Amino acid sequence: MDDLDISTLENDVTTSSRDNKHAGKLHKSPNAKVASSSHAEAADPAATVSGISAIRRPQAITIQLASAQANINDSNSSPPGNRGFQSYYGTIELGTPPQRFRVVFDTGSSDFWIPSIECDSAACETHSRFKHANSSSYVTSHVPFSLNYGSGGLIGQVGADTLRIGDADVPGVHVGLATHMSRFFRTARFDGVFGLGFPGLTRIQSQPPLYAMVQAGLLEKPIFSFWVREGHDGQHAGGEVVLGGVNPQRLEGVARVLPIVRKMYWEVELNGLLIGEMPVPSISSQTAIIDTGTSLIVLPATDADAVNQFLGAVPLFDEYGLYAIDCHKARKPPVKFMLAGEPFALEPSHYILPVGRGRCVSAFAASTSPELSRWVIGNSFLRAWHTTFDVENFEIKLAKAVQDDAQPAPSSTDSESASAVAAAASSQLERIVEALATAHPITSQGSTAAKSKPTKHAAAKHSSSTTATTSSLETLESNPIHHHASK
Repeated sequence: MDDLDISTLENDVTTSSRDNKHAGKLHKSPNAKVASSSHAEAADPAATVSGISAIRRPQAITIQLASAQANINDSNSSPPGNRGFQSYYGTIELGTPPQRFRVVFDTGSSDFWIPSIECDSAACETHSRFKHANSSSYVTSHVPFSLNYGSGGLIGQVGADTLRIGDADVPGVHVGLATHMSRFFRTARFDGVFGLGFPGLTRIQSQPPLYAMVQAGLLEKPIFSFWVREGHDGQHAGGEVVLGGVNPQRLEGVARVLPIVRKMYWEVELNGLLIGEMPVPSISSQTAIIDTGTSLIVLPATDADAVNQFLGAVPLFDEYGLYAIDCHKARKPPVKFMLAGEPFALEPSHYILPVGRGRCVSAFAASTSPELSRWVIGNSFLRAWHTTFDVENFEIKLAKAVQDDAQPAPSSTDSESASAVAAAASSQLERIVEALATAHPITSQGSTAAKSKPTKHAAAKHSSSTTATTSSLETLESNPIHHHASK
């Protein structure tokens, strides 16, 4: 661990913090209990790393992931089989004594945030909120933050407290405490986000928790890995994230290495796309972000039109950028992603997503943001490919995911706490099904969609240049395509 040099990554954070007019030292909240001096020192931005000692020996921390669809599918008002739009979340604890929260472990962003008890929004009523006055280790600040997403955003204040994740306690971790959240968060099954992107992507001008853990020597290796599955045959959807290691039982074959093209997103080179063995001519060399916080595979509108026409899918409606597709998987070919010169196949079972009543949508969705210029490859792809993110060597390793063992069912406590958002989420999925029922019929590979002209996605969304990119988080239930929005 001593050989790890991430000073180049920290420069972006340090420079941004120095330029932030609101930047200042964290200090004890007048509402909080007296914190120990070690906690106060660790909370100082300059001491976040040096104030953490390797309390335990380096380890690999495994966090079980649940899927947002596990309880939604059990709702009486929800159509069966809605397993395509799955979002995965796990549990962390914050404070002394610890308070528990469900978070999305998101490689498409770098910030850690949860709702504050001071949040005055209706969206916070359906979530756990952090009671900072109950934590003896909490340290507050006068530093505000804001995050903006495509369907809304959130504002709040930065604080610091002890993070408990797995068996590890990490003091002085910076966290954004949201005091106002847009209403589209109301239906999210998770409380907040645990960003796993590079430090240069942070919006709250603080070192992401993962990097604090790496520098403190708390992790066995400077890596983390993802394995996710969809629910079928009586098994619940879910997965696991391993911080500091890899579970070899979750992958098979040889892992192939993809270098990161820049130290911001987990972004790799995309050389093209093959449907069967036929290249899609309009898909040129570009880049793709590997994003655990996105449900589908989100493309610039012209690319989405081209891919879906090859697959015989027809546009559904612009609000979600979805395409209706024939549910008969045997009639469709595999799709091969050419990433860093290597082929990675996606079978029809992964890109044809049932949404109920015998209807399906394509996992290839058009971005609802005109600024998206890169592909965002989300969970529809990651369910097929086990993914390891290497912080030290700036690379991603992909290996075929093993999907044949059962995932434990969600706990009754989790099911009860999520009941308020399940009904709201199912109504969104019902709307999709209703729209599919009136869409153009699709009966075979030779559907009329393959012969249609480019859709209005391209004309509406590509009239201007696409130079900016997007980052997390739109809630799955408010917009089931992806969690990305422009920064």
